[in-house]
Amino acid sequence: MRQLSAAIAVAAAGMLVVSCGGSNQSSPSSSTATNASTATKPTVAQSALANLMVSPADIDSALGISGSKADKTLDALLPDQTAGNFPKGYKFPAECLYATDAGLVPVYADSGNTAVHGEQDLMTPPSGSNDPPPNADQFVVLFPSADQANAFFTASTQKWAACANRQDTATGDADTPDIQWKTGAVTNTNGVLTATANVTASKNGQSVSQSCQRALTVRNNVVIDTAACSKDPGNAAVTIANQIAGKVDKQ
Repeated sequence: MRQLSAAIAVAAAGMLVVSCGGSNQSSPSSSTATNASTATKPTVAQSALANLMVSPADIDSALGISGSKADKTLDALLPDQTAGNFPKGYKFPAECLYATDAGLVPVYADSGNTAVHGEQDLMTPPSGSNDPPPNADQFVVLFPSADQANAFFTASTQKWAACANRQDTATGDADTPDIQWKTGAVTNTNGVLTATANVTASKNGQSVSQSCQRALTVRNNVVIDTAACSKDPGNAAVTIANQIAGKVDKQ
């Protein structure tokens, strides 16, 4: 996994390599209502989920890069991997799981979702670069009704806020670097919940870092969950989420 919960740093040949992934935390900011779904519109079927993914070219455009490729296709939510990806003995705050990674099992537990489809897109950094590769995760999570999907979104706005404007350092050891993570403020604009995070790994005077944006929105009975990471992801996760939302609108 390449999101905040999986921030990994390894010392290799005197250089640091970090893998970090989309996620974001936040404090409540300006907020608007969740995306309204037309009550009379038929719900989206599970068979339609795979066609809602955006293309690698769309990922490139959103992140301002080139060469994205689909790295993994998923039909299940992802497990929480924080325990194994931070230095030994460090406990990542449980309340931050809700706003860190896209498509996590514990985040959607008992939510009533019935199906999921996701894709992880990755770009290989230029030869000789120590930067973590830019990446994007996109998930669509199906609910039995638009009301249930909107209820999940509403609950998420409250849970994300618990990890707003937080920071901490996981102290490394002889084999692992120090990992500092910071989260920003949560915003809810035009029915899209967003947050940002930064991870920096440091060891022996060297450091590498990556920033991520996370976005969550809902259309009809589909929750759209995205994350995008690079040196400067900008509004990439929101762009991807809105593009998926446009595809749902056409169903």
